[in-house]
Amino acid sequence: MSTRAWYDYYVIAPDTGMLSLAMRFYKWGDGTPENALEEYVLLQGRLHQHSNRLPVEWLDRLLRKQLGNLHACLPPHFAVGAFLFLLQRASDEAQRERWRGLGSQRQRPHAHVRFALDEAMAEHPFEIPPQTDPLLQRVRGFIATAAYLRPWQAYGLRLDLLHWLQYLTQPTHGADMGSLAGDWEPPWDIDYRYRCFFWIDPQDPFRIDQMAIELCERDETDVLTTLPDTTAHPDDNAWQRKQLEQLRATIREHDIGITSLALLQHEYTATPDRFFGLREQPDPEATARRARLEELRSSCNMLVGQIQNRFGPEVAATSRAIMEQIDDFDILLDLAIPTIDSADSTAWLNTLHKKVPPALIEAAQRTRELSKAADHP
Repeated sequence: MSTRAWYDYYVIAPDTGMLSLAMRFYKWGDGTPENALEEYVLLQGRLHQHSNRLPVEWLDRLLRKQLGNLHACLPPHFAVGAFLFLLQRASDEAQRERWRGLGSQRQRPHAHVRFALDEAMAEHPFEIPPQTDPLLQRVRGFIATAAYLRPWQAYGLRLDLLHWLQYLTQPTHGADMGSLAGDWEPPWDIDYRYRCFFWIDPQDPFRIDQMAIELCERDETDVLTTLPDTTAHPDDNAWQRKQLEQLRATIREHDIGITSLALLQHEYTATPDRFFGLREQPDPEATARRARLEELRSSCNMLVGQIQNRFGPEVAATSRAIMEQIDDFDILLDLAIPTIDSADSTAWLNTLHKKVPPALIEAAQRTRELSKAADHP
């Protein structure tokens, strides 16, 4: 039976004296205290390797750009916790590849995502350069997946924020084993709860100056102070004592910081937990407009085809950008005769601009500008 655990990542800002729950996730399998300490050592080593400064701004920029107004609803320092989670997922992925061995790349389930991403990045180079650190290179791939293949705008009505973050790190909608974001509360089947604490620099909120961890049983008692069960078999007690000795030896060897949430709450003020199903909310008016546009799509395509036959592809492209904004059948119908009667392309475009409301023409212009920006990042 797999050992399952629940992780809470807390960020502490010493200058404000605030302690914030910045990320939480479930681990299905390998959630033993030994593995939790290994993961701690992994993050600790990456921080030391990069002078305590991980490129959290990659994710922070992505979230600010893609979430828009929803960004203000995130827990404080969410980008720090979420970036560390992506690093954790990158480590999970690297381990799975080692387990699978050197098989054909095309036979792996994530191959189609990587091929699509490589193709998109070849056509439009990504703003984040390739990394020599293999785990940061994988995190770069996760963020590029959001930028090119799975943007929040396309998934925010179907997935909440944590499920979307998880989806960036996996080839399909089906979650695999390892660290899994998406749940807001610990499932009933966990064996352990782990709390990781990260102190950020007052001058640089993306710099982590200190780490610590709390290892808890399912009922939140401290793993390191749990006494052997006096009713258990002597061999079980001996095994439990040996496990505790090994955990303490690992803590001493790697200079792992040990603390507790209860202790830190006396020193820092905990901000209210803000983990809820953050997702885009459908706009009823926008939804109704999309439905009207869909109903008129075939009529619009027919008129654009007629325009292309008469005035050529360039005028047709200009006309389509405007006509695809029309959600009123009467306006579209009023354009049918001019597509035949206009003497030339100039006369047609003048008629188009007269009959279509200025707001729709402006919307078409904004859409074209956004499209050009996406083509030339």
